[in-house]
Amino acid sequence: MLNDRPPWLIARNVGRPVNYVALARMFRVCEDPVAAASRYFLGRGDFPCTVRVRTPSGSQEMTLFHRHDAITMHEIFCREDYKSTPPPKVVVDIGSNIGISALYFLTRSPETFCELYEPDPLNVQKLEVNLRGFGGRFSLHETAVADRAGTLLFTREPTGRYGRLEPASTGQSGVSTNEPDSGDSAISTAIEVRVEHVNTVLEDAIARHGEIDLLKIDTEGSELATVHSIDPALLARVRRIVIEWFDRHVDLEGFGASSSGDTVTFVNRHWSSGPR
Repeated sequence: MLNDRPPWLIARNVGRPVNYVALARMFRVCEDPVAAASRYFLGRGDFPCTVRVRTPSGSQEMTLFHRHDAITMHEIFCREDYKSTPPPKVVVDIGSNIGISALYFLTRSPETFCELYEPDPLNVQKLEVNLRGFGGRFSLHETAVADRAGTLLFTREPTGRYGRLEPASTGQSGVSTNEPDSGDSAISTAIEVRVEHVNTVLEDAIARHGEIDLLKIDTEGSELATVHSIDPALLARVRRIVIEWFDRHVDLEGFGASSSGDTVTFVNRHWSSGPR
């Protein structure tokens, strides 16, 4: 019932106007909004399944492999957690999951290019299915990104949505904003994954593209620690940062902060807001 959402999560979201705007947008974005609503609210339907959404680049197909993917699709395409104006030309997507966020970015503009980072091999296979029509417009890196580097333990569960690195010994990791507390997501396994420091990732992206329009981070708890470990010289080359985070009262020097849905957005105060 209610797609495995715990009562505290339901109670927190009932009073948020952004969720009602997203519900109205569902009928414009989804080509079969009734089925989309059933999947999103109740987790009903057969999975995997193919769905179609309307985008600035035309009708687009994606595959949802689990009922929790319907939540991801709704948050990104209907609630527009990662909306950016103007559309970003260069995106660094940390925690790309099964490619739904990348699909959103790539369909905003034909000029968008994505650097994608996803450590879970099972998610990588699904991502390649969802982005099969966008060859040449993204680069996929099968690694995690954090405030540290090395070979570290990564916990994953059957939905593929809530995988995370084991917390650092400093205890800097936060808490997932969306993880359910029941159902098959409770069965988890640990694998070893390669982890790159966020500074290395940004240095590489800047070397390839010059500047970064959008840095998106969704790593189920380590987002803020990752952002705070970025070298200020690299931050100066990033226009906008969006992280999935539970605390609205966070800031980043040199950036204005705002929140919407389950995300916090930082906008570089020293960078023109117009197209580059």
